Amino acid sequence: MPDARSPCAPRQLLLIEDDAKVRRSLHLLLQSEGYEVRSFAGVRALLAEAGARAAPYLVTDYRLSDGDGIGVLETLRGGGWQGRAVLITGFATDMLRQAATKCGFHCIVEKPFRNHELLHALAG
Repeated sequence: MPDARSPCAPRQLLLIEDDAKVRRSLHLLLQSEGYEVRSFAGVRALLAEAGARAAPYLVTDYRLSDGDGIGVLETLRGGGWQGRAVLITGFATDMLRQAATKCGFHCIVEKPFRNHELLHALAG
């Protein structure tokens, strides 16, 4: 079975962003880079989606209309999810960085960011 990061394996990605324009823009960017993107407007939409937890990548905004990115990752990790997680935020503080790292985020990308910054964070 190919590794999820192998170029020949499908790179499924969960995207959670409550701003519709930003979500659409990120969806198109990630799709153009070969990711199979499943986009959600919030936490409840993601958790209601059967099979969403199978994706090996997660990109989530920190502040969401129905929760926050740290809560999303805690829920996924609690269910055994072990994928690569990237938090995007316009509100990065030392406290948030510590909480995100402790929760298991691999990287925090601060808004506004350039496309290559997000792509680099996903690549590791």
